[in-house]
Amino acid sequence: MTRAMAPVDVGAEPSSSLLSQRHSQRQRPATLETDCLRRAGVLQPRGDRTTYTLSLISKDSQVPLMKQFLLTLTLLAVALSPSAVSQDADAPAPLPSFEGLWETSYGRMRLAQTETKVSGEYSYSALSTIDGEVEGSRLSFKYSEGETGGEGWYELAEDGETFEGKWREDGAERWSRWKGTRVRPEKGIVWLVILEAHWETSLAEEEYAFGDMLRSYFTMGSARHVRIRYRTFHDERDLRRWSREVKFLAEPVALLISSHGTPKGVSVGQDVINAEALADCVRGSHNLEVLHLSGCSMMKSDVPATIQRLLGPDQELPITGYTTAVAWDASALADFVYLSMLLIHRMSPVDAVAQTHILAPFTREDRLPGARFQALGLRSLSGDGKSSVMESIEETRVGRRQRSRDGRGSSDRDS
Repeated sequence: MTRAMAPVDVGAEPSSSLLSQRHSQRQRPATLETDCLRRAGVLQPRGDRTTYTLSLISKDSQVPLMKQFLLTLTLLAVALSPSAVSQDADAPAPLPSFEGLWETSYGRMRLAQTETKVSGEYSYSALSTIDGEVEGSRLSFKYSEGETGGEGWYELAEDGETFEGKWREDGAERWSRWKGTRVRPEKGIVWLVILEAHWETSLAEEEYAFGDMLRSYFTMGSARHVRIRYRTFHDERDLRRWSREVKFLAEPVALLISSHGTPKGVSVGQDVINAEALADCVRGSHNLEVLHLSGCSMMKSDVPATIQRLLGPDQELPITGYTTAVAWDASALADFVYLSMLLIHRMSPVDAVAQTHILAPFTREDRLPGARFQALGLRSLSGDGKSSVMESIEETRVGRRQRSRDGRGSSDRDS
């Protein structure tokens, strides 16, 4: 085997090589093309370091092969040239993004960004909102806190993890500081948020707190990744307040509303919180994996479907709950099984309901012969609006037909 050598001048003066012509036209020394080829051992520097020797290993030094190689080398140089590389560099840089969850001087803030438009909420007060527009790395905004409001700006850091800014109230001259740090979700963590209505209406009634039971249950070793928040509410305003906080958690959330229920909605005191109010409670909480209505009969009506319709396609929220007037002990047992499948075994809401039907048959749509509990009718309505009831009914029919055939078979064998 022989090694054919050909000089290639990539200095400032023109040469006969197409590759060196490209370099001489730019009037610069060896650049990206030659550096890559030199590292690969194809080009070897000569004494002046602006002229390189082309190295080719072949069975002989025939000219046609050399020409083929030079053509390939020229195409490679074109592909690696700064003009080709600069095509990506010339592409528009992505806009700085304020999207996400932030820990700020005035509480947690959840922002959404569409192109240059930004909107969101922050936890300083019950009605704290922000709307603005991004120009460069600066977000200029208006804020509202119910009866008060003002203006301000944030300057996003180069790494996108912090911002510094200022704000002032409408009519004021003095600016105040407003800074924030991005909040990243902790891997593997999931939240169970329990919002429970006050059950007791007088001192004569015994206290009952399902949330306390659940909080104790999820202290087991297999539930270390489940974090609990338990709050009580006594009217719609309370429920709205606590539900709104869900969006300020960084990780996925399962929201359980524990209360009396009717086919019209959540019953608390003398009032019923309807589907429209429930949809408002969870709107914008895109980290919400499921809404579980733990009271009686709320899955019997169109309340869940109405909630989903009002939320719209941008927030596909699975909803689960019961179709019957559930007993205290039966519903508690059912919720323990269902939430275990959902949070410990990390099943989807639809699969968790199906598994609960298997493990606790009294949660199904039909009452088993001899069962002490009535059928609870635990149902799921998936994010795309598909109900588990039809599948459950079909499985029941198949099971009955199978039992019927088995019974006839046994009778035939016995005879």
